[in-house]
Amino acid sequence: MDLIQKLFGVSFDIKSGDEQAATATPVTNAPVAKANVITEEELNGILHPKYASNNFLELFRSVPEVFWPIDFIASRIAGANFVVKRSTDDSVVWRFSHPVNGILNNPNCLMGWYEFIYNHFVYKLTTGNAFVRAAMGDHLTPDALKWKYCDTYWNLPSDKVVIVRTQSNTIPLFGCTPDGLDELIAGYKLNYGGNNDLIPSWQIWHDRDGLPSYSGVHGFLKSMSRLAPLRKPIGNLIAVYEARNIIYKKRGGVGYIISNVQDKTGTVALTKDEKKELVKELTDTYGLGEGQYPFGVSSFPLGFVRTNLSITELQPFDETLADAIAIAGAFGIPSVLVPRKDQSTFSNQATAEKAVYSSVVIPLAKRFCKDFTTFLCMEQGGTKYYLDCDFSDVDCLQEGLKEAEEVKKLINSRCSEQFNKGLITLNDWRAQIGEAMIEETELPLASKLKWQMTDAELMEINRVFNSTILSNTNNNNQQEDGKDQQPAKDDDVQK
Repeated sequence: MDLIQKLFGVSFDIKSGDEQAATATPVTNAPVAKANVITEEELNGILHPKYASNNFLELFRSVPEVFWPIDFIASRIAGANFVVKRSTDDSVVWRFSHPVNGILNNPNCLMGWYEFIYNHFVYKLTTGNAFVRAAMGDHLTPDALKWKYCDTYWNLPSDKVVIVRTQSNTIPLFGCTPDGLDELIAGYKLNYGGNNDLIPSWQIWHDRDGLPSYSGVHGFLKSMSRLAPLRKPIGNLIAVYEARNIIYKKRGGVGYIISNVQDKTGTVALTKDEKKELVKELTDTYGLGEGQYPFGVSSFPLGFVRTNLSITELQPFDETLADAIAIAGAFGIPSVLVPRKDQSTFSNQATAEKAVYSSVVIPLAKRFCKDFTTFLCMEQGGTKYYLDCDFSDVDCLQEGLKEAEEVKKLINSRCSEQFNKGLITLNDWRAQIGEAMIEETELPLASKLKWQMTDAELMEINRVFNSTILSNTNNNNQQEDGKDQQPAKDDDVQK
């Protein structure tokens, strides 16, 4: 019980159902501090979502089997290469002065982009919800372009955020809402550090990890955590850790010392005085302290009956591994990647990690980029942009580099043919091979189709491409000439 109170930071008053019915709290004008009251039946499910929903972050901080899969996913998403691209041609915006590139460097004064992304996904995967606030002044309107006029973004502690409903008696939840979210949500409150101000709904991005709750059991419009259905495995883990700690620390009840003294009637029990004498003799002479011996000598024939189980017999490692696999499975991580005591290695671990990237990490990162792009209003205004991420430098994804280079060659060859036929521009070509767009002020012909170019521009294009072809042809001829030349033989030299 002490472990549960410490873990969840609450005090429980355990009462039966009859006792709860018979107990009434007196009504007074003064506020009364009241402990959380649960029944014995509810206590059997130690991590019932009703009491654990606001304490999953404590589980993430204190239980290794909960920390590992969440950290596995969040750290890999945060390690991706996030870039800003133009919507017109998918080219990368390399200018450091671009406002969004500033956000990707330092979203706020306390953390960089890696920490910002890591915190976001820890909140999302642990509690089922993540809240990002664009800290904007009151002089700005809800339709203001956040990527232009806001440079500070915060991850709000999701367990402290309260979604405040509108004061309307009937909320048009599934109806046609002309004003959108404002008719459902009056704002957001952050019950943290004494701050209880109402934050406008248009400054908050609520990123859910599942279905929203409309009844308010888990919080209005909040999603249930993935850890909620795992209360039994997590409860087993806590029980195993607690039992192992008690065995290592206190050794538990080892067993009973019994008398083997016999007479004609059978075994004779020790008298009360003999028991006291035996206990005194054992405690005075037996032990590891100064003046004590690691063995004892008794004047009575004795036996020993063991009453406890050893660590090996309890098989806690098998239990914790089974629970860890169940928790990791809820986050889409296969069992071969779960750390285990025997450091087992599997030939398919690299394949399994690659599968996690393909099915879990990359989809979550891509969805974040898409939703964050919408939140920042990057697709509105004059030039349209969007946020994207790249995982090309990940080790387990490097096996396909050779195939990727072959694909890039095919793309380059196809783009060359399409450019010469006047179907795409040079900038279209560069975008398809991942290169940045050339500004029209630097090179106007880069955004023109071939049939739109002047004679001078066509001569310039042909000069560049012909010189490239000529260079490749010369290299091939030199290689062919080298093949035709045979080394001189000794007989030829003598002749």
